[in-house]
Amino acid sequence: MNSTNRVANRALILLTGLLLLVVGAAAAVLVLLPAVRDGWAGIRDTVSAQVSDWLQQTPLGDTGVSWILPAVLVLLVVAVILLIVFIVRQGRGHTGIALTERTSEHGTTVVEAGVLEHLLQDAIGSRSEFVASHVSTYRVKRTPVLKISVTCRRGVSPKDAATIVEDAVRALDELLGRSVPALVQISGGFRARVSSGTRLN
Repeated sequence: MNSTNRVANRALILLTGLLLLVVGAAAAVLVLLPAVRDGWAGIRDTVSAQVSDWLQQTPLGDTGVSWILPAVLVLLVVAVILLIVFIVRQGRGHTGIALTERTSEHGTTVVEAGVLEHLLQDAIGSRSEFVASHVSTYRVKRTPVLKISVTCRRGVSPKDAATIVEDAVRALDELLGRSVPALVQISGGFRARVSSGTRLN
């Protein structure tokens, strides 16, 4: 329902988790296994000398500084920028406008999403069949879509819950004089957990 790229999201979480796992495992091995710790202590000076030799062989002009260090810094800056862009894009898709219709050549009718959300919330929020309910509006392919999430009480049939929500949506359609796309998500309740329902009008 939003513009979050789930594949990229999961890939980033996976890579971050693997990196943390590798670093944590390496640190644990160095601390817990004396043989590995002693072996690293024996080659630490050799590794440091080798790294220093590599840096000296890659000078940046006449500065005496290796170009590897600025390159690493640039890569880190790019990575930070990409992460910031990725974080900013998370959860986008919400819209404050539910309907926009040109009623005449002199004006356009605009209905705020909050109006429809409150109407539906009032209609279904007081029903005893539901423990909780939430209505929000997203833009899907440039079309505002209402997302109606309800949590049923134990023993409430998903079919009965869907009927209640659908009746509320139809009443809203009649009030507006046009159909509004809606996604209905049902969860909770014993039978609802067995067979939950999701429907898009």
